[in-house]
Amino acid sequence: MSTVWFVGVSTGQSLINQAFPLWMGDLGRDVRLVGRDLPLGAPPESYRALVGELRDDGDALGAVITSHKLAVLRAARDLIGGLDPLATECGEVNTLRKEAKTLFAYARDPLSTGRVVDEIWPSGEQVICLGAGGTAIALGRHLLSRPELPKRLIFADRDAAAGRHLRDVLEPWADRSGVVLDVLTGPGPWDEPVESAPPGTLVVNATGLGKDRPGSPVSARVRFPGGAVVWELNYRGDLAVLRQARERDDLIAYDGWGLFCHGWAAALGPILGLADEVATARRFAELAAPLRP
Repeated sequence: MSTVWFVGVSTGQSLINQAFPLWMGDLGRDVRLVGRDLPLGAPPESYRALVGELRDDGDALGAVITSHKLAVLRAARDLIGGLDPLATECGEVNTLRKEAKTLFAYARDPLSTGRVVDEIWPSGEQVICLGAGGTAIALGRHLLSRPELPKRLIFADRDAAAGRHLRDVLEPWADRSGVVLDVLTGPGPWDEPVESAPPGTLVVNATGLGKDRPGSPVSARVRFPGGAVVWELNYRGDLAVLRQARERDDLIAYDGWGLFCHGWAAALGPILGLADEVATARRFAELAAPLRP
């Protein structure tokens, strides 16, 4: 049976293990999902070993990478035959497609993240993204290519290296478009930039806190700006930011369910040759609705 690898931190806990067989059955594809876990911050040789195994696995069609999108490319670039333009620009990979023993890398997050944010926050002045990893870069990359641009993007992360990488990727786009780009680094919590934001700001939790690790990037006392759209990128776990936002009647709060479905449709697109990823994502959401936490 053909397989698609799922590379993450705790893949056995993901709802995808239940949803994937439903989706493949609907597509008429005999494909099995294989979880491969690596801890956050694994050494480069672990990523290289994993990519080499994928390349040599005769049953594998490719891999969907969730939590190690930057690290895989940094550690194993020489083992990959080609990169799509977004993977080259963003310095990350979340899809590896295999042809014979050659791997091709894709950055699909700017597409899937963009499809969701265009639905939940079609326009506005300011975005505060708590987290500066791969999904944060994808979000910024999409927002900086919109016809109607925000005026200011603020990213905050405890990891200074992640902040520098995000700035390297996004600053040329921000400079060309005239959008103010601020990258804050430090231990947090990030109450001050959230509280000083204008009404209607998009506030995103892209830190992983509330999913892989307990906690929140803001304190329990944080005051979200009026009319804010709060987007928690996770759909399982403690989801502290989502709970905090839902205590306010004047906020609009979303979890990561839409991103889950769009993200998998976009990531599987190059591997399975999906003709219409947006329609596929909607179908995925419909099929997996009974599984939604």
